Amino acid sequence: MINEQFSRNLGIMSEEEVQTLHDATIAIAGCGCIGGFSAELLTRMGVGKLVLADPDTFDVSNINRQCAATHLTVGQRKAEVLKNHLLTINPDMEVVCYNEGVSEENAPAFVEGADYVIDAIDYFAFPEAVALHRAARLKNLFITTAVALGFGTSVMTFSPRGLKLEEYVGIPEDISIDNLRGQTFPPALYTQNLPDYATEEKIAGWLKNRSIPTISVGQALGPGVLVSKLVLHLLDRKEPKIVPDYFQLQLE
Repeated sequence: MINEQFSRNLGIMSEEEVQTLHDATIAIAGCGCIGGFSAELLTRMGVGKLVLADPDTFDVSNINRQCAATHLTVGQRKAEVLKNHLLTINPDMEVVCYNEGVSEENAPAFVEGADYVIDAIDYFAFPEAVALHRAARLKNLFITTAVALGFGTSVMTFSPRGLKLEEYVGIPEDISIDNLRGQTFPPALYTQNLPDYATEEKIAGWLKNRSIPTISVGQALGPGVLVSKLVLHLLDRKEPKIVPDYFQLQLE
């Protein structure tokens, strides 16, 4: 019997597919932009369990683009705020929070029992992203990520049997997490067509100041594409493009 809340899924999904989503567990590392909107979309689609991780709290500058960021949630833990928001949408779902974020030590436990992993870790926490990818590979899990590009997005999915994140960005496969401190994902590897405003000079300045301009529409487009591809894959309808291939949508 399908819960009335998800009855409008029928016709696009079968009862069996709705049940598949209800039985699924998605691990989402990062509860700000990509992670927050992805979590809400998955909740509204009927996913039964989410595991959330984020060590940060909301600040005023997050309000222009992050799902659960409001003037009422400034100063509060992102993962807990997002959990409470999601439970107002589906109080019957299960949400687990890692308020310490993802680390090399807890990444294996974070992905344990997951059916899919979303990497929405802060851009400047690249070592933690590598730790997450390594843990997902060990569990034979696909891991997907998206980046907002102004009025567009790029979505990338890594197969546990495909090109590794380390290979894609050109770092040694066995490099220690500690030796990655201060490194970031090369912006040019998200897409061959960066928007006009993202010149090399400007990117260098943003990275130096640890502040990248971004707006709500790109941060909403990314999760919309990411969750669509994740769900279609989870339902065995269509496999997404696998890195080094990726999906890009650019509207400017």
